[in-house]
Amino acid sequence: MTRTLPERHGVVDTVIAGLGAMVGAGLFAGLAPASALVGGWLPVAMVIAAVPAVLACCSTGDQAGAFPGPGGGYRYTREQLGRWPGRMAGGLYLTSRVAAAAALAGCFGAYVDPNRPALPALGLLAVVLVADAFDIRPPRGITKALTIFVLVVLALVVAACFAIAPPPPTGVVAPAGTAGLDRPGNLLPAAGLLFFAFLGFERVSAPGTGRAVVPRPKVVIPVLVVIALGIYLAVSFAVLRQLGPTRLAVSTVPLRDALDAADASALDPVITVAAMVATAVALLLVIGGGGRMADVMATSGDLPSTGRAEHSALARWLVGGGAVVGVLVAGPADAIELAATCALFYYAFTNAAARLLTREERAWPARTACFGLGVSVLLGMAMPPVDLAIALGVVVLAGAAGPLLTLVRSARR
Repeated sequence: MTRTLPERHGVVDTVIAGLGAMVGAGLFAGLAPASALVGGWLPVAMVIAAVPAVLACCSTGDQAGAFPGPGGGYRYTREQLGRWPGRMAGGLYLTSRVAAAAALAGCFGAYVDPNRPALPALGLLAVVLVADAFDIRPPRGITKALTIFVLVVLALVVAACFAIAPPPPTGVVAPAGTAGLDRPGNLLPAAGLLFFAFLGFERVSAPGTGRAVVPRPKVVIPVLVVIALGIYLAVSFAVLRQLGPTRLAVSTVPLRDALDAADASALDPVITVAAMVATAVALLLVIGGGGRMADVMATSGDLPSTGRAEHSALARWLVGGGAVVGVLVAGPADAIELAATCALFYYAFTNAAARLLTREERAWPARTACFGLGVSVLLGMAMPPVDLAIALGVVVLAGAAGPLLTLVRSARR
């Protein structure tokens, strides 16, 4: 999910670029399943989710300076912890990107046509894959304008939800087990799910260029995560105010439903366009990021080589194919859960590697990476058992891939 940021970018442009990569399905669709877990404790879960995000952002920023070049946490882990942990981190990254692509496409489809979301979701995937195949990217100026447009629309949603008094409570007590009831005991899995909303920060912390280009990292990284957290909290409070946690928990398009509850349905087309823009831009970054990671892993010998210099085209189509399966068999909420679970363990590997940086190579203290490792594992282990089993399977298969590739290469020779 990384894109190259030129050195001439200042703090403001860098933060806007980061927000453009982060604001997507996690905000437009992820609030509902998180509310189903914790009810009105949703804002607290969002704050907890920001902790591993800012710590991972600091670790990847330090590692991007020490090990410049593409590959992100996979290459950092491989350089510092060894080939097998690096291979496991790369497998988790690719699985997370497949699930993230399914979540983004599913969110797009839900806002375009809530009754038949699969059709527009598959259409978006097809368009993005073709655009990526021909290396079609919107100019940076247009991407910046689209990001500002999405942020303005979110501000309108917040203003509308707070300007109109919410419907009076019905007085009916929901039975035990109803989704959306206050359950503070579920804060950790809800926070793990909401970690998905912060993914994309590597566009700033580890741009993947030949050298680190983050301007003033000790300013940019905290500012980026704090601004993103502020936006997410404002939207969370606004949506909770209009819908309440139980109604939010069952919504497939929570931001649009909140506008309808606030008697601002005239803004429905605007929020639909904003959701389409945010998810489409993020999906293009996800597909491209999967291809670039596959390039690095194939070049390093951790993925089967096609004998060509570039492997990204096939990898991107495989990521897209996996996303198609995800759209057809699971909803955005399930895809978000899986993407967040794999990402948490991926950043656990990244933080573990960042602990080994020397004092001269880091802008942040070593305890930042240690704390990031612990928090990532804690939230990852709190995720649903199915997602944990898939992540564990990816780790096992990625670890076993090394001997298999060695045997294949020996047989060829």
